[in-house]
Amino acid sequence: MKPGVLVNAHAGCARRDPELPKRLGRLLPAEQVHTTGGAEDVAPALEALRQAGVDTLVLVGGDGTVSGTLSELLVRWPEDRLPAVVLVPGGTVNTIARSLGARGAPEELVARLLAQPAAAHESRRPLVSVRAGGVARAGMIFANGVAVRWLRAYYEGPRRGVAAAASLVARITASASVRGSFARRLFEALRCEVSVDGVRMRETRFTAMGASSVTHIGLGFAPFHFAGRNPDHFHFAVTDASAGQLAAALPALRLGRGDRLARLRHFAAQRVELRFEEPQPWSLDADVFDATRELELLATTPLRFLVP
Repeated sequence: MKPGVLVNAHAGCARRDPELPKRLGRLLPAEQVHTTGGAEDVAPALEALRQAGVDTLVLVGGDGTVSGTLSELLVRWPEDRLPAVVLVPGGTVNTIARSLGARGAPEELVARLLAQPAAAHESRRPLVSVRAGGVARAGMIFANGVAVRWLRAYYEGPRRGVAAAASLVARITASASVRGSFARRLFEALRCEVSVDGVRMRETRFTAMGASSVTHIGLGFAPFHFAGRNPDHFHFAVTDASAGQLAAALPALRLGRGDRLARLRHFAAQRVELRFEEPQPWSLDADVFDATRELELLATTPLRFLVP
């Protein structure tokens, strides 16, 4: 194994600990450790790692680091030589890395990987490639509808992290229980024609839809329960549930038993086409993108994900 490390300088762990890249550099040769300060740094860093012969890519950052880096990886790296990927929790919430089972500090995980590479747990799963206006971006969790409005409300708040996210969920639940305006705005239905692997759904009214290669979406909720079971498919889910219905279903959803209450429909998919009546914003790995009328979701070539 020849790992290469990319550290997102804006991730929480790097901001709190500016010496982290230097310490990681003591575990590996200098050409195998790079720090990215912005999106423009990702492609050159990946190219340098490719030239160095790296066969395992270690990403130290939060959820937003995943799609920004792996989108470039698919473009810059030959498909038949794609490296294995290790996601290290380095952000504020780290939903994706933790859903894969990653636990521990960056140095601890890298040291464990170097000491016992054969002991790393491996899973093969595709990314969700989202094509909008001829531009594609790949990541692990796609969402729109109420999920995007939730993200915007979260980013507009004064704090970040699990406590802030849980507080927002509680606020939405309280508003939904009295049919308040806050919940009504977040759960406003959208109109959309949906085709899953060439088969068009009869329904056209939804409050949320999502696609994922990992099971969890944070705060203990794991609606994408068969994500990762088939390396060629991602999990696609839709719901037309109202604010009150979803609020009532939250306790059961938290326990993995609330699909019927939340009016969730599930699909194993390789291609999903979305045509909205009105332009809708969307998100990928917690980054929010501009509204559009049409989106295409495709399962990428499966990647090997390792958890030391």
